[in-house]
Amino acid sequence: MAIIVGNSSHTGMVRAVNEDYFGYYHIADIDVFVIADGMGGHRGGKVASKIGVDTIREYFETHAKGNTPIESLIDESLSTANRMIRDYASANPECFGMGATAALLVIKGDTAYFRHLGDCRIYLIRDNRIRRLTKDHTLVQKMLDDGIITYAESLMHPERNIVNKALGGRFYLEFDEPVNNLKLINNDRLLMCSDGLFDSMSDEEIFEIARAGDIQQCVAALIDEANRRGGNDNITVQLIQFTGE
Repeated sequence: MAIIVGNSSHTGMVRAVNEDYFGYYHIADIDVFVIADGMGGHRGGKVASKIGVDTIREYFETHAKGNTPIESLIDESLSTANRMIRDYASANPECFGMGATAALLVIKGDTAYFRHLGDCRIYLIRDNRIRRLTKDHTLVQKMLDDGIITYAESLMHPERNIVNKALGGRFYLEFDEPVNNLKLINNDRLLMCSDGLFDSMSDEEIFEIARAGDIQQCVAALIDEANRRGGNDNITVQLIQFTGE
């Protein structure tokens, strides 16, 4: 099994601070990818996303060398990150209310395991099409699921960025569904991103840029296009190609 990885993060054209944070780590026999999009003002969001990613890395470095199931590592690392963010906010009043949306992806052998909180997304590019593997934990997504609004209305809804799940949001994280897993095949591409990418581009537009070519150049092109369209938010992208070799 081999993978090719490209990643980058950009402040965008409007925000003064990049509150996104990401990491890619090879630990024991697994590859760990995480992105976090901070919330909570000028200071809090940046701190929350970094604490979240760093805590997940530290958890995997400590616990991934045994026989613990990947699913348990994912859930426990996210729960630990949630607690660390809340503890920091409690000790630092200027960061009260901070949090971060997140997406966590782990590849072991030919299987990808993943979970997300909020509106960080994971996509699969396979067989000349793109498929979203995650469903946003947002107020607007629930309204869409309940038939209150249409898909077209959801794209421009003024509350489309209000999330109902995030690191730091609640004392205990509650997971409504098990960790997802996916068998990978040769030339699969997995794309992780913060909302700064997909708020300005459709899934098909993302696909057209990310579908083929040098991985890092695809990442750069995605970020450049999001910035060309206004760059209203921080933009973070990780793109992984599975070669199966």
